[in-house]
Amino acid sequence: MRHFGGLFALALMALAGCNEFGNLPWAPSIMTAQPGNASAVIAFVAPVYAGQSSISTYVVNCTAAGETWSARGEASPLTVSGLDNGVEYACTVSASNTAGTSANSSAITVKPQPDSANSLASGYRRAAWASGMSITFPTECTMTVWPSARPSHAVDGYYLTPVVTGKKLGADKGTRFTKVSAMPLEVTLLQGLGAQAPMQFNICPTKAPVPTAVNTGAIGVLISGSVLFGAAEIAGHRATTLNDNASYTFKNRDGEAITARFIDRCNGHPTPANAGNSYHYHGLSECVTSMVDHEDGPSHLIGVALDGFPIYGDKDMNRQVIAPVRLDACNGITSPTPEFPQGVYHYVLPSGVKEHNASMRCYGGDISRKQLAIADSNGFCYAPQTSGTTNSIGRMAMDETAKK
Repeated sequence: MRHFGGLFALALMALAGCNEFGNLPWAPSIMTAQPGNASAVIAFVAPVYAGQSSISTYVVNCTAAGETWSARGEASPLTVSGLDNGVEYACTVSASNTAGTSANSSAITVKPQPDSANSLASGYRRAAWASGMSITFPTECTMTVWPSARPSHAVDGYYLTPVVTGKKLGADKGTRFTKVSAMPLEVTLLQGLGAQAPMQFNICPTKAPVPTAVNTGAIGVLISGSVLFGAAEIAGHRATTLNDNASYTFKNRDGEAITARFIDRCNGHPTPANAGNSYHYHGLSECVTSMVDHEDGPSHLIGVALDGFPIYGDKDMNRQVIAPVRLDACNGITSPTPEFPQGVYHYVLPSGVKEHNASMRCYGGDISRKQLAIADSNGFCYAPQTSGTTNSIGRMAMDETAKK
């Protein structure tokens, strides 16, 4: 058959002339599309005509709802990872040589299927989610979480928050600055927390060949009901939030001393107004781990990352502190945990760390551009407050102190 195809191609070349026939390969042909867990295995055959040179690369593209996932390789079959289970994808394959890339093959559809044996649903169902949180499991591989307006643990009444862009600063108003980045801050009463948007997770995740840098918004949600951010307050800044902390003590009208901090004792603070989620963390929080861990025991599940893999504290099953050097670039490790004694890839938030590895720096699992865009739209940590934001209570308290 291949010999006949080769003769057929040569005959066409003779009829059309080599220059008109072209230097690009013809399109390959897809034979089968085998569904997997959040993946698809695409088998294909080489094109009858390879063009002016041998084929160096094949690319499979699987598309659904305007989003495309790809796999690249030198031969059939190729596995496309990071797909959503239960969603039908249209897949094509193209071939490339030194002259360029062929047209796409005819499309074939495939619908990835859940693999209940590898699902994290059982662990997430048993997690100690805070009272009042809504957690649903539409499928074995899908979990929807509604973060809370405030975490289940206590928070401070006042915080140091970024000053409204363009606002005039004055010492009489008690303006302070972060320790490293010199970001201007003012005392703000914690109030007016906004509504929370639901977050959906693929809890049959797959490891990605190459990690993806975390976004500037929420990168996961913890069992306290609040979300986790990266370590830096400003994307790409050398100063991490935990190293950039600042505090300011003032007296209220009753003469009571109050300390407002940029980051509280739980390693968290409110997201500036109009920026989405109202409270978030920048690293390991003892306020969260204390909900499930014991001093002489291992770390238990405290959250889920945006790519679907679980988040833990800093102790392994032998109750030993996990040193950062044992973790990959994303703070990930594959090992047994109380919820997954057979072993699971998970993220660790290390204790006592204030650098960029205090929180996840990247996602080790497959994650879509759509998920990252949604997370970013839910709020940045450093965002200007609107003119309607009321900080008058905090300013009034400091004004009273200034008069004394």
